[in-house]
Amino acid sequence: MIEEQEMGEQQTQRPGIKKRKFIPFAVIFLIAIAILLYWLSTRGRVSTDDAQVNGDVVPISSRVSGYVKNIYVNDNDSVRQGQVLAQLDRRDLAAKLQTQQADLATQRAQAAAAAGQESLIGKTAPAGAEQAGAAVSVAESNVNAAQEGIVTAQEQANSAQAAVEAAQAAVAGAQADAQSADAQVTAAQAAVRAAQADVGAAQAQAQRTAADAARFRTLTQRGAASQQQLESAEAANTSAQENVTAARERVAGTQAVLDQSRARQSSATSAVGQAKARLASAKAMAAQARNGVSVARTAYATAQAQLAQAHASQAGATTAPQQLSVAQAQRRAALAKAAQSEANLRNAELQLSYTTITAPVDGVVSQKSVQLGQFVQPGQQLMSLVPLRNVWVTANFKETQVTHVRTDQRAIVKVDTYPGREFEGKVQSIGAATGAKFSLLPPENATGNFVKVVQRIPVKIVFTKPLPKDVVLRPGQNVTATVYIGGK
Repeated sequence: MIEEQEMGEQQTQRPGIKKRKFIPFAVIFLIAIAILLYWLSTRGRVSTDDAQVNGDVVPISSRVSGYVKNIYVNDNDSVRQGQVLAQLDRRDLAAKLQTQQADLATQRAQAAAAAGQESLIGKTAPAGAEQAGAAVSVAESNVNAAQEGIVTAQEQANSAQAAVEAAQAAVAGAQADAQSADAQVTAAQAAVRAAQADVGAAQAQAQRTAADAARFRTLTQRGAASQQQLESAEAANTSAQENVTAARERVAGTQAVLDQSRARQSSATSAVGQAKARLASAKAMAAQARNGVSVARTAYATAQAQLAQAHASQAGATTAPQQLSVAQAQRRAALAKAAQSEANLRNAELQLSYTTITAPVDGVVSQKSVQLGQFVQPGQQLMSLVPLRNVWVTANFKETQVTHVRTDQRAIVKVDTYPGREFEGKVQSIGAATGAKFSLLPPENATGNFVKVVQRIPVKIVFTKPLPKDVVLRPGQNVTATVYIGGK
């Protein structure tokens, strides 16, 4: 009974065991089917989601330095080619332009003058030799006449100097006479004063003698004095009166001498003034004569200079061909300078035009860093333009995927921004190196431990059909790129 029960249980367990053994085979079969289906679905194409939209980023930079006067756009503004983006202050460059215009006018005038000089030398060279010879003769005559003028002027100066010396001697004599007259006047005045003093003394004596005589007359009449005493007193009185008269006559005589001395003094003083006047006149004539000598010598120097110039002109007249060559060279140099000034003017105009910053292409403004009033330098980036209609896809395929990738192969691009839509394209080019080689720190496998990493090679895919109007692709967007490599 027990054996029959065990056999019954074994028979009931065998179907479950068979089912459990079948499950692994079914899973393996399904995985194989899935692998086969995946291989069939991916056969003839390679795909990667390590792909992005790329496009040109056009830097907008200033070509001249200056202050920003106006800014006409903001970030994310759409602009057209040629549209003004910013304006720099034009005044400094406009002033330079005016300077170059004036310089060009000057150089052209100098070129015209050089051409006229060349023509003039060519026309007047033959007659110039004859004129130069005549000028030499005239200049030699002028030199001789100037030499004679110097001799004459020197003689006049010597004569005037002699007159000055004579006048100086006359002044000295007149001054000596004046000094003598002054001494005579002084002596005469002293004599007059002495005579006047004698008159006073004589008068006082006469008064005493007259009083004595009167007293003795009274005494004689009274008998108190003798007749002899009276006569003696009268005789003394008479003598005193005569002394008074004589003293007065001496006063008159000395006064006459004083008057004569004063008259001589006045005459001597006048003579001194006249002598000084003649001296001043003589000195003026001498100065004029010396000036005449200077003028004559100046005329002689001028005549010699004219003679030298005439000789130089005569020598120059014989070198007319050389002068013509020099004039031609000067004309060519002036024309070259005018051409240089014209080039400078064009450069100044170009520099002035650079103050107006325009868009080189259609695009969208990005990374605007310029501010109003900012001073910018040449080459300084002000903003960027992204032309959205000129974009492509850079797909970074594994190096094992690009074995059969070739240019012009068909590609399909799916953009994450537009799910469910596909865009036709083709392979335009394949990168010359892996992306790691162009990284900031490229790998250096010759040092340290080596770990093999699958590298990626960039493949450029361009669109073969225009993008729909409702589709705008921007650089940096993620996409999935598939390249159909055919049956290879």
